[in-house]
Amino acid sequence: MKALNRKVDEFLKEHEKEVVDFCSKLVQAGGENPPGDVTKVAKVVETFLDKHGVSYKRYEPRKGHVNILATVGKGTPKIILCGHIDVVPAGDPKHWKVPPYSGTIEDGKIYGRGASDMKGGVASMLMASAALACLEKELSGTAVLAVVCDEEDNGPAGAHWLLKNHKLDGDVCLITEPTGYLHSQYSIIGGERGNLWVRLIAKGKPAHGSTPAFGKNAILLLIKALKKLDMLEAMPVKTPKDAKALVRNGKLDMTRTAKGMGIRPKELTRTMDHYTVNIGTIKGGTKTNVVPEQCEAEIDIRIPAGGHPDAVEEFIKFITSKDFEYQITNRTLASYTPANEPLVKILQKHGKNVLGYKPQAIYMAATSDAHSFRETLGIPTISFGPGYGEVNHAYNEFVNAKDVVDATKIYAHTILDYSQR
Repeated sequence: MKALNRKVDEFLKEHEKEVVDFCSKLVQAGGENPPGDVTKVAKVVETFLDKHGVSYKRYEPRKGHVNILATVGKGTPKIILCGHIDVVPAGDPKHWKVPPYSGTIEDGKIYGRGASDMKGGVASMLMASAALACLEKELSGTAVLAVVCDEEDNGPAGAHWLLKNHKLDGDVCLITEPTGYLHSQYSIIGGERGNLWVRLIAKGKPAHGSTPAFGKNAILLLIKALKKLDMLEAMPVKTPKDAKALVRNGKLDMTRTAKGMGIRPKELTRTMDHYTVNIGTIKGGTKTNVVPEQCEAEIDIRIPAGGHPDAVEEFIKFITSKDFEYQITNRTLASYTPANEPLVKILQKHGKNVLGYKPQAIYMAATSDAHSFRETLGIPTISFGPGYGEVNHAYNEFVNAKDVVDATKIYAHTILDYSQR
């Protein structure tokens, strides 16, 4: 085992510049979602895998929506590493210090849309696969590298499609999403909140704006209903016993981050064990002097461990009347892998060796592809990767080149260690 670890370290040392350049090329290839066409990014991935002799299969459920499954080794145990190659839109280029798809490498940082979320993690996991491919005959077990699309828009053609169509399976899964904060240390994400996305529609009655009493104002109806969502946010949720360590660590991590950003800690820490509500869009009315007949809002409600989408839907029914209808546009269960899972311990060991500290297993406020692996395959699933919560989806997104190199080492040694179990 020591000989294998030494060979991996030698390979990765020789390819440090390559993994940084590879991340830059992935950024340059774009892959905005919507529309979700990742053809150019997939080509960069395939060129890299071909160069390093890593075998792979390509799946394209929808035109331009490409997934790549690369495999190193054979037999069991089987560990999945998963990362997405689509990115959110770059926004107004004028707000970027460099062109958003330049992949500029400057002062030890790789800049561009998707650098942190999550081309850095994809580059690291694929370079780890290249290192292990050189030792394939000496490996025990299998590593499957799932490079997927459609994560940023909750689309059906990415990880969900691979799992639903039985193209992907394993004993455990490590998702290489960014799990760091600039004002804190790296963490291992062991759990995540679920969500319920709701389109809430108020139905009014039109009338002339000079005599609003003759009508029923749909905008005012909706505003009254939205104010009642404060009760949902105040509702206590009991955390399951085997998730308490994750939630506790998540609160500590959020506290450090809040203090670094000048935010009141409670505003962040409460997301760990409470429902939260974000009114994302609202539209209604037809003209200034017409009592609005209809108004609708799109609402993102996040669900902590111990909560459930069904409870949220019942609450929506409770706060509305016959003047409303609603549509559920997205529904995800809260899910988690306990902090004492063996894969967590293995990753913590190698994290400490590389980073100098043991990354803590935490619960996070957001939602990723991890829940699909937990629900569909029923396997332990965690997330760990280079990148930072403050810059994801923001202007001037970047990832530190050193963090990409460090993550590559951690992934390679975690795969080796897990496959020897």
